[in-house]
Amino acid sequence: MGIFVNPLLRNSAAHLVLDNITTISLSDTDAHHLFRVLRLRDGQSVTATDGAGRWRECRVVGRDGIEISGAVVVENPKSSSIGIAFVPVKAEKPEATVRQLVEVGIDTIDVLLPTKRAVAATRDRLHDRIHTIVHEACMQSRRVFVPQVHVGVDLAEVLGRAGVSVADPEGGPLSTEHQYIVVGPEGGFDPLEVPETIAKVSIGPVVMRAETAALVAGARLVALHERQ
Repeated sequence: MGIFVNPLLRNSAAHLVLDNITTISLSDTDAHHLFRVLRLRDGQSVTATDGAGRWRECRVVGRDGIEISGAVVVENPKSSSIGIAFVPVKAEKPEATVRQLVEVGIDTIDVLLPTKRAVAATRDRLHDRIHTIVHEACMQSRRVFVPQVHVGVDLAEVLGRAGVSVADPEGGPLSTEHQYIVVGPEGGFDPLEVPETIAKVSIGPVVMRAETAALVAGARLVALHERQ
């Protein structure tokens, strides 16, 4: 499968994630973004998606209006989804990591609860803003499938899932067999936290900061699976 973005999506002046695209109704926030922040003009193309694979082209009308200009396009979901779990680290904003993983193309993102070697807890602010963060990232990257993002997930629950692997410098090579990677905090997980039966995978030949490792793991997974 080649890496391809529909030209209508790629070239649109803006992309919206709406509850309903049968008729287009803008919230005050969306209208502000289009006409005050982006300053879109009459005739410019805007795409809108319901986040479940359906999208269509629209056009700006006048100074602050939008109308449907294209039929609904239905994209097929991927045959398999890919996911990343990561532990928030001190002085770094997990919001940025979530945003970047969405923009890269990850389907499932889990922000883990603190582990033994983690020094930062998930902040209430992330719980409150996660919906906005995900939608803004989908708008930026022209995604038509909104990913699943969970905040405050227990490591043991994640490690109990089928097909999970943990990022580790001594792990095996990354391949298309890997679909869900768990990235630990600085220094990795405590040995008692990860059963020996859990597969370990290397995401690169260098030592990375935790937030960098999460993004690299995500980008490499997407690239591998897009080439299938």
